[in-house]
Amino acid sequence: MSLQFSRYTLFCRDLEASLRFYRDTLGLVIVEQKTLSGPMAGGLLQLPACTMRIALLAADHDGPVIVGLFEISDTPLQQLQPPLGQPAHGQSALVLATDNFDALHGALVQGGYRFLTPPLAYPKMQASERSPAGLYREMIVYDPDNIPVSLMQIDPLPNPVAQPGASV
Repeated sequence: MSLQFSRYTLFCRDLEASLRFYRDTLGLVIVEQKTLSGPMAGGLLQLPACTMRIALLAADHDGPVIVGLFEISDTPLQQLQPPLGQPAHGQSALVLATDNFDALHGALVQGGYRFLTPPLAYPKMQASERSPAGLYREMIVYDPDNIPVSLMQIDPLPNPVAQPGASV
C-alpha cells in the first residue's frame, strides 16, 4: 500500500477572508476554483444538500496543491472553538516552509493577524535524517478560522567566531 500527501483541507467560515490570508498575505496561488451545489455536494460529508465553494492553492501555478479551502453554505454547520494561546490534544496545525520569513512577518503584522508564537530563532547544530542543521526561524500565526499556521525558515548556521589564541 502506498500513501502520499494530497492537501490540507480547511472548512472555512469565510472563503474571502481565508483567501486574504493564504493567497494575499502568504503568497499561495489559486490553481483551481469551483462551486458544487446540491445533494452530491453535501453527500460526501454526510450533510444535506448544500453549496460548496472550493479554492485549491499551491506555492506556484505548476506546483502541487498545498491547501484546499472549502466554504459550505445553505446548511448549518457546527462551529469549532479551538483553544487559543496554547495547543490542545487533537488540534491540527499547518506547517509551511518559506525563504521570505521577515517579509511574511511584516505582512502578517500589517494584516492584523494574531500570533501564538512571535518570531523566534533556535540553532540545530547537527543534521538528522529528515531535518538539516541550521538556524531555525519560526513563528506561529492564527488564520481567520483560528487554525495555527507555523511558518519556518532554515538559514545556514553562522560560522563560529574564532576565540583568541585558538588554532583554526
